[in-house]
Amino acid sequence: MRSGIIFLLILTITLSTFAQKQTVTSFHYKDVPFTEFSKDVQTRTGIKIWYLDEWVKNIKITLDADNISVTEAVREALRGTGLKVSEWNNDIILTQTEQLITTLPEYRQKATAIDNSDGQTELSDAEERYLTGRRSAVTETIRIGRSGGRITGPKARITGKVSDNETGEPLFNATIFIKELKTGGVTDLNGFFTILLKPGKYNAIIEILGYEKKNYLLEVLSDGEMKVSLNKAVIQMKEVVVYGDRQMNMKAKDPGLEKISMKAIKELPMMMGERDILKVSGMLPGIITTGEGSSGLNVRGGSSDQNAFYINKIPIYNTAHLFGFFPAFNSDIIKDFVIYKGHIPAQYGGRLSSVFNIITRQGNRKRITMHGGISPVTANIVLEGPIKKDTASVLLSYRSSYSDWILKKIKDASIRESSANFNDFSAGVNFGVAKTQIALFAYHSYDHFKLSDINEYDYTNNGASFSLSRIFSPILKSDFSIVASEYEFNTTDKQEVSSAYSHGYKMGHYEFRADLKHLLSDVHSLDYGLDFVYYKLSRGKVTPFGIESLRVPVDLGEEQGLESSVYISDSWDALPWLNITGGIRYTLFSALGPKTVYTYLPNSPIDTRYIADTLEFGNLKTIQNYSKPDFRIAVNIETDPMGSVKFAFNQMNQNLFMLNNTITVAPNTQWKLADYHLEPSRSNQVSAGVFRVFGKSGFDASVEAYYKLTDNYPEFKDGADFLQTPQTETTVLQGKQTAYGIEFFLKRSNRKLDGWVSYTYSKTSTIVNGVNDWEKINNGKEFPSNFDIPHSLNMVFNYHMTRRLTFSSIIAYQTGRPITYPVSIYYIEGVPYLDYSERNAYRIPDYFRTDISLTLEGNLRKQKLLHSSFIVSVYNLTGRENPYSVYFRNEKGRIKSYRYSVIGVPILTATWIFKLGNYASD
Repeated sequence: MRSGIIFLLILTITLSTFAQKQTVTSFHYKDVPFTEFSKDVQTRTGIKIWYLDEWVKNIKITLDADNISVTEAVREALRGTGLKVSEWNNDIILTQTEQLITTLPEYRQKATAIDNSDGQTELSDAEERYLTGRRSAVTETIRIGRSGGRITGPKARITGKVSDNETGEPLFNATIFIKELKTGGVTDLNGFFTILLKPGKYNAIIEILGYEKKNYLLEVLSDGEMKVSLNKAVIQMKEVVVYGDRQMNMKAKDPGLEKISMKAIKELPMMMGERDILKVSGMLPGIITTGEGSSGLNVRGGSSDQNAFYINKIPIYNTAHLFGFFPAFNSDIIKDFVIYKGHIPAQYGGRLSSVFNIITRQGNRKRITMHGGISPVTANIVLEGPIKKDTASVLLSYRSSYSDWILKKIKDASIRESSANFNDFSAGVNFGVAKTQIALFAYHSYDHFKLSDINEYDYTNNGASFSLSRIFSPILKSDFSIVASEYEFNTTDKQEVSSAYSHGYKMGHYEFRADLKHLLSDVHSLDYGLDFVYYKLSRGKVTPFGIESLRVPVDLGEEQGLESSVYISDSWDALPWLNITGGIRYTLFSALGPKTVYTYLPNSPIDTRYIADTLEFGNLKTIQNYSKPDFRIAVNIETDPMGSVKFAFNQMNQNLFMLNNTITVAPNTQWKLADYHLEPSRSNQVSAGVFRVFGKSGFDASVEAYYKLTDNYPEFKDGADFLQTPQTETTVLQGKQTAYGIEFFLKRSNRKLDGWVSYTYSKTSTIVNGVNDWEKINNGKEFPSNFDIPHSLNMVFNYHMTRRLTFSSIIAYQTGRPITYPVSIYYIEGVPYLDYSERNAYRIPDYFRTDISLTLEGNLRKQKLLHSSFIVSVYNLTGRENPYSVYFRNEKGRIKSYRYSVIGVPILTATWIFKLGNYASD
């Protein structure tokens, strides 16, 4: 009896379960959120649907079906979404990639599987597939769009996003490559890419330097979206070379573009242990540094003020701490930086020589993490983590110096009583949801320097940017930004008691820009937008300092200007081996009041003694308008699979410049706007080059030549003093500058011994030859520019002795820069006067320096709380006294020359760098 009852219960349960799995019913829904659909299914049938909310939050169900099972209904409802439907214990499970494996594969032993020699058996195909599971080499399928869905044009437009699987941070410059079509796309700053494909199936490879390559089978049904997360390639047992960023590929990158991975920068020896991307930039062809203890770079013959520096779209007007010994921003937060010095995209303007575009990391969206470093004179720390996991993140960075303890140990009393310190802070918040990305970044830096009781400097950079990026459709992306940047300094000069003074200066840069990218086809895209910049300069007052100072007070006044620009750029793959990029940027600059402007007598020097009239301009009244179109074009011709030839033509206008009669950027260097008398500078540059990669050897090479002609180049009169008068036109003349050169670059990457060698031969000359004698400099003769460096050779080597130990070395040589020497002395009524040579007729001695460093990484265990690395470096290993300048004194009627060297001894530095997590953690 009992056995019969048990049998009936088992039969009843089995039939009930069978009936439940085979339940058929009717489903009628229209635009119902999936969550409501799921609840309704459970209420009506008792079958629960398991899923993650983020997978279905944007899915709405439209279904009209009768006599259909629940499983079939769910599959039909989710068709085209990429979600997989599986049955499990009478419920339904949704997954994103593959269906659940609910049974073991059938075992079939092959006759050939038995090998009597060693007794091992071979697995069946089913077993092999089961045990293999989801290895990285196995191709995963991504279904894009839905059957019968919308297709815009002849091809489906696919928008994708690539992110870091560990941190959730978008990956910039990751590539997606479609094998069948030999084409693909590249992700932008927010990790998005757009490609156009006809409906069908394609094999795709997604990769980026430092991450595991992923293979996918794309099943394209209609317009749609896809998301991909990549894992870091941590410890590879075999060497893997990945070309993830097109601009890191010598053959494919734009003409005149330079880019170095942050990994390479971290390995190089640096003075005081500080990693400085700007100093490393000086190791590249066509870029010259001005020496130790100075800031500023000279790019292809241009002056320091002809370079634009941006960090997250914030312009930085003084890029150095402590006169150039340290960078103005923490290199630990930098994700990517690009230098444009040949073809400059049409979205950039306002500088003649180059654009340095620095992008910081967005912060870890998965977990809280921290890293930093300590050296003998500085310390920094970076903290980052999610505000809302996978959606919003924050990144904080702080850096400070404590160098006074070194100064106290120096015997020289004037230095022992000096003080030098700086700090900088940055904060970034990034928020991303669906097709919208919001980024807020703020930056602050402060420097204080006091040289005994002689000089005192304080200068500050402040900036903030707000960016809103939106994908309107698979073919249209937008980026809107609001930017504010301020630079100010205060100087007290007490060197001469009778002429001691104090001076304060402030400059504001306030900008709105809109940038749009329009994908017309898979071989044709447009970039266009507009840009408005409002400048406000308070040049300050020069006032006497101390009761004994005889300095005459001078009010240098204020200036305002509005720079308005529109641009459009067209990139076209005209042929499989030919890419043409053309663009135009039109800029209108308006110098604005309030201002008092003097006009001068005709055929007379521009001097306050010859004022003819006075013009008064009210607040925001236009003083002068300047407008010019800038044309840009770049041609990339692929000559063979390993090489290319590139040509570029670039026009640029510059509406502001520095009042500086030295080659370096000093803390008290003033910026000045074009005005009634001083016109904007304008340059035309042409360049051409040959670029090659050498396959498995790891070598890349390029040879590129350029010629640049600049009009209205500002050159300063002999003895110009920019603190004596607000009438700058009395101290400045404008002429022509010519620069030309040839650059050689040989690089080896991803090898036990890698690095690069760069050599540049260049000439830069200036001529100011007006009609009258007072409109000439150097008697109207052409003369070498202050930064004319004919020969520059830089060698960078990294030897990876083991996975944990790296030896690095830098060897730098360059020709001495031009200088004007006194050649004789004469007396007038017994008073000696120096007579100088023609301008820049001589040169200071050549520059040579060797640096070395040894980097030791901590152990490479995966599971660890903290990873450390130690860097020991020696700057100026040979102790060479490289002259920074040469100066002269009249001593007892005789001219004596002296060389001034900033660094004349080897400097040994030990730096400790740490971070939470293992070697590969961010």
